[in-house]
Amino acid sequence: MGDSKQVIRKKLGLVFFNDEQWIGGTYYTLNLVHALNTLPTNEKPEIVVFSNSHDFQKLKAETNYPNLSYEEFSKSEYSNYERLINKISIKIFHKKVINKKYKKHLDALFIMQRSEYLETIPTDKRFYWIPDFQNKHFPQFFNKEGLDTKHYRSLWIHRHAKNLILSSESVKRDWVAFYPDFKGKTSVVHFAVTHPEYDSLNIDEIRKKYKLPKVYFFAPNQFWAHKNHMVAIKAAELLKNQGESLVIVFSGKENDNRNPGYTESLKGYVKNKKLGDVIKFLGFIDRREQLKIMKHAKAVIQPSLFEGWSTVIEDAMSMNQVVIASDIDVNIEQLGSDGIYFERSNHVSLANRLLDYVNLVREFNYSNRKSNFAHRILNVLDFD
Repeated sequence: MGDSKQVIRKKLGLVFFNDEQWIGGTYYTLNLVHALNTLPTNEKPEIVVFSNSHDFQKLKAETNYPNLSYEEFSKSEYSNYERLINKISIKIFHKKVINKKYKKHLDALFIMQRSEYLETIPTDKRFYWIPDFQNKHFPQFFNKEGLDTKHYRSLWIHRHAKNLILSSESVKRDWVAFYPDFKGKTSVVHFAVTHPEYDSLNIDEIRKKYKLPKVYFFAPNQFWAHKNHMVAIKAAELLKNQGESLVIVFSGKENDNRNPGYTESLKGYVKNKKLGDVIKFLGFIDRREQLKIMKHAKAVIQPSLFEGWSTVIEDAMSMNQVVIASDIDVNIEQLGSDGIYFERSNHVSLANRLLDYVNLVREFNYSNRKSNFAHRILNVLDFD
């Protein structure tokens, strides 16, 4: 008879929502589950997903992870009646009389923000993730509410958390600088990406659909001010004026709640300067189509002024695509000697790099990065 010993799996909790306003957070969680799916069968933890039914089904379908269970996260929300009762009880008794807490066991909880509902999970089992400290470096890109939210979230983690996961050494240096007396453990885990199947898509049909030329550069970033789209637009303008009409294609959600007029200002500039033949705006497009367009671009441009760890760069590396990136520390940490860099706010520098792209080839040997991501996470969570 064979060994019928049952595998006792560790339980990892994740909060997941498909948020187009912050697609990077959505992709991070999907990539984490994909990475864990590369582990041997007996090493895969059970993942308890706190979500809504629709988004849970999305995660389940996209990752095909075998050990998923679901918890309706709306159970953690208070009704208007419950809020009223608690408001009265706080005034009279100085405490809530209705407390919603998660009562089941988890071996670890990976969480991107504070959740009172999940704080019954022991503190040493909760692992918080902060993507970056853009708000500290570029406060002008945030409204007061956004700055306050990020500040108090980080301050709460600084005061109460025992475990913090960051995606780069660059972000860790910021954390140490801004919160030097943090008493918990800080771990750096570089994430890796997993892609949905896109090879079967026909690039000629996609080019026709989006009116793309055969030769183009691709910059797939959400339209947030720190993504620095203008430096790419001005580089294309300069080259066009010099007789070098190189096309740059942008994709991404064209809405920034913090800077409502940002995208329109870019489009207005393109229209006024008559750059519609060299600058293309695709908006928020299907992920598979985005990857196909990236694969067939002459190179990927990552002009951002600030990143925690760039999903765009990971996407490009996974397909051995050339990346022309701004010279910020984290891009250099991520790409090393394989990156092509330009001065972050200098469109002339970027224009020169675009002219240098011919016949460049990159081999990133990406295959081990997903399993390294999975093993590093499990090691930090003390699952190994």
